[in-house]
Amino acid sequence: MTSMRKMLCLILLLTITGCCLASDQPCIDLGGQCQDDSNPCSGSYHSGKCSGSASRRCCTQAGDQPCIDFGGNCQYDSNPCSGSYYSGKCSGSANRRCCKPAAVDVDQPCIDLEGRCQDDSNKCSGSYYSGKCTGSANRRCCKKTAVEHDTGDCSDVKIISRDSWGARRPGSTSTIHTPVPDFFIHHTDGGYCTSFSACISQMKGIQNYHMDSRKWADIGYSFLVGEDGKIYEGRGWDKVGAHTSGYNSRGLAASFMGNFATRAPNSAALNAVKKLIQCGISKGKVSQSYALFGHRDVSTSTCPGTALYNVIKTWARFKAHSP
Repeated sequence: MTSMRKMLCLILLLTITGCCLASDQPCIDLGGQCQDDSNPCSGSYHSGKCSGSASRRCCTQAGDQPCIDFGGNCQYDSNPCSGSYYSGKCSGSANRRCCKPAAVDVDQPCIDLEGRCQDDSNKCSGSYYSGKCTGSANRRCCKKTAVEHDTGDCSDVKIISRDSWGARRPGSTSTIHTPVPDFFIHHTDGGYCTSFSACISQMKGIQNYHMDSRKWADIGYSFLVGEDGKIYEGRGWDKVGAHTSGYNSRGLAASFMGNFATRAPNSAALNAVKKLIQCGISKGKVSQSYALFGHRDVSTSTCPGTALYNVIKTWARFKAHSP
């Protein structure tokens, strides 16, 4: 009788074990192991892949993170994949690949651009594109290589959009009342740029410095200009800047990229800023009776550099009224 009971218990145990193993198959197919999620996992936990309680989950290997970030699951490619397999994103053998379900490929417009969807508070090495990613409006497509896009604001001067140079989303914004009575000229007192690629590199560096080191909400200037003759959108026409202490709420500012203490910017940059101001007047962003100032006119700074300051003193509306 005792032997019969032992045999029945063994059969029952094997049956239960077999059922559990079978119901753990989705995790096994991922190359993972089912365990209680109170235990440490070297990689990532996945729900719904194991039998038993909700706390019994599938632990996959640490090297699978590139696939997880891609929106997929690592599994052996002998198993069916509802979408597409991608190599080089999973740990283990070569036949263990990343399966990205077709339903997740709603980011395909961004993928088609060879970009990556991410929150736009993060840095982008190239240009941002809107409307290419699922989720919130802040989740945008970052294309590694920058593409030149004009805001279309002005017909006679090119204004490179924030998206085009890969601007990060500002921490906060305040609307400025327009048309503004004052327009301020600055220089960045940093590197020069004479090409699109060099200028967007400067733009990213300036924004990162202003946001990360100075703890400002965004790049400080309304606009910047390079010696490639292009205007680069900073905070733009409608936002209060952080460029001229005491005057940010009543003026816009353009900053020349470089140090212009001993030499003036080239004619391409100078003409671009003149056209920018005229465009601002035509758009109702700058008052027709505006006054032009150098930063040094309202501060102890030597900005925008003596050579540049001597140039703007010859421009129309220079100190047309007191600041």
